[in-house]
Amino acid sequence: MPKVPPHTRFGAGRKARYLNTITRVAAALAGAAVALGTAVAVAAPANAAVSDGYYKQPFDATIWHVDGGIARAVGFEEWAGAGFPEPLASPTDYVKYAWSPTVYAVTFWGDPESTWDWDRLTEAQWHASGSPVPRTAGWIAGSSYYQWGTSGEIFVQGEDGVKHKLTYAEWAASGFRGYEWRSTQGFMKLSWAPNIMRITNLSTGDGYSIGYAEWSAEAFPTPQVVQRIVNDRFYKYGNGPTIYYEGAAFSRAISYTEWVGAGRPVPEIRQPANPGNSVDCTNFATQSDAQAWFDTYYPYYGDVAQLDGDDDRIACENLP
Repeated sequence: MPKVPPHTRFGAGRKARYLNTITRVAAALAGAAVALGTAVAVAAPANAAVSDGYYKQPFDATIWHVDGGIARAVGFEEWAGAGFPEPLASPTDYVKYAWSPTVYAVTFWGDPESTWDWDRLTEAQWHASGSPVPRTAGWIAGSSYYQWGTSGEIFVQGEDGVKHKLTYAEWAASGFRGYEWRSTQGFMKLSWAPNIMRITNLSTGDGYSIGYAEWSAEAFPTPQVVQRIVNDRFYKYGNGPTIYYEGAAFSRAISYTEWVGAGRPVPEIRQPANPGNSVDCTNFATQSDAQAWFDTYYPYYGDVAQLDGDDDRIACENLP
């Protein structure tokens, strides 16, 4: 049976006002729908102190022995040596996150969280427990909380790997769990281009453009909108009219409108590779297209494609 790893408490997190700027897309529940209650942090029952004795959880054959408030699983020989006492029903509750289909059983052996036993249930184990309607929990063991360096949003990744962007109310329901501030990473978007970028190092501008699937898997973090990225480049080849962009979002030729949106940065002048006699006038639809090609390479290599028959530096004069 899958056991939830011990809960790790984060140190005191960086204090920041939580900003929820875009509406989350609700996760569809797999399997049969269940009625959900109000989200609250998991809390042990008022009578959390469990009497000494033997107990059994309804979804598992393991026998537990509680002695002095400490619970431990016992083997068959130890249970037999005790005279096969009839195990009592364990003090088990059933919970889940509203945004994930995973159901957990939490058995309260005592008041401190460290004494609770967590189990991620299979469908068969859930049915063996009587198909209980799980409470919507504000916190589940094994969850990690974090914040990207590009926004004030707080996220949680559940023990099952499902990620979710928290509203303030959901964070409050968790008991305001401490979060890891991932200060060197985040998500950005150029104001003049549609790509969303995952930035792996904010100080160097390293990163890559992501698609909808990855953005969705990360629970739709709101990208920081910027005009430029650290260490990005604008360049052109020789006297050619085309301006190229090179950065985390993409590396391609950009339009005049995009260049204006980027703030009209002065492009670097790069020397193009020698194209050789690779084209002739039939490769161009218009004289202006041929001229743009000619102007790109002529300053470095001359009329390598022999587009200028009369040496007046006008290429393919017969084209429209």
